[in-house]
Amino acid sequence: MIEKTLIIIKPDAVKRGLIGTIVDTFEKVGMKLLAAKMLRPDAQVIKNHYPGTPAWIKEMGEKTISSFKQSGENVKEKMGTDDTTRLGAFVYERLIKYWQEGPIVVMVWQGPGAIQIARKLRGHTIPLLSQTGTLHSDFSFDSSTLSSGLDRVVKTFVHASGSVEEAEREIKYWFPKTEFKNYEREIDALYLK
Repeated sequence: MIEKTLIIIKPDAVKRGLIGTIVDTFEKVGMKLLAAKMLRPDAQVIKNHYPGTPAWIKEMGEKTISSFKQSGENVKEKMGTDDTTRLGAFVYERLIKYWQEGPIVVMVWQGPGAIQIARKLRGHTIPLLSQTGTLHSDFSFDSSTLSSGLDRVVKTFVHASGSVEEAEREIKYWFPKTEFKNYEREIDALYLK
């Protein structure tokens, strides 16, 4: 099934000169770049990227607790709470701050199973927990434990849509009224015909 997914290269990856490496990673597996733009979004634009609903905030808190457990650390000792809503609100607030550290690159990619492939290539949301060979494991060692000690969110330098619904919502948000032009490549003839 041909899908579209949204990939965002966050400020720390831009500052480190990883744009080409990240693009190359997706191109090498045969994904097709349909659109890209670099911008410096303000806080409201970033805030609107995320659902920000009470359920989403709670889920962010649950993910925080889970990543602490996987790291063998006690979230309450490090963060002062194990309340999922408070932890989720902490993450949300600091995500907005993190995304404002510099320019970002927002891209739409297409391919068979693009959403799952992009997430696999990116790796676990927490770089320290990513499998070897993923973008997050190869270029970062950040973790919930490290970031909490520095009063910041985990720097997950690549965003990749997590589901078809999320990808559709994010693509419409970042590329409103954009008609994506298809183009042929040799690899398309090998796999898609």
